[in-house]
Amino acid sequence: MANQLRKVGLVTIPLIGLLDQLSKYVIINNIYPPDIITVTGFFDFSLTYNRGISFGLFPADSFSGKAALLLLASVLVSWLFICLWKVQSKIESISYGLIIGGAIGNIVDRIYHGAVIDFLHFHLLNYSFPVFNIADSAITIGVGLILLQQAWHFVKNKQVT
Repeated sequence: MANQLRKVGLVTIPLIGLLDQLSKYVIINNIYPPDIITVTGFFDFSLTYNRGISFGLFPADSFSGKAALLLLASVLVSWLFICLWKVQSKIESISYGLIIGGAIGNIVDRIYHGAVIDFLHFHLLNYSFPVFNIADSAITIGVGLILLQQAWHFVKNKQVT
């Protein structure tokens, strides 16, 4: 049973990684900063290079900073693979597959571009959400699903005294 559950996550990983890298390839070859492609009044394609972690926090421009981020990401991906091996539900398997696939997509960017390629930009009135990519979306959805599942189990198993 665990082997079948694991397969769902193992299939999700390359699908997310390929979708992420394909989308970035299209963007890199069609947008030249500072160009922006306006899609709606609140959404643009805007190519940016994120040298930090999520949402540009802790930028790492030096070699040692980039190496540290790559090492950290690799350790986290290794730990997530261990978690994937222990899944007990399809939703857990998909969640870990989304997170691992997204993390690997961003690791590939750091290796080949020296930064993560971000291009999805939402904004409304005077608020501008940080630019992100498909890998970031997959990671966020995966973490959200795991948190929802944990909350569901907590509520379901809570004993009223």
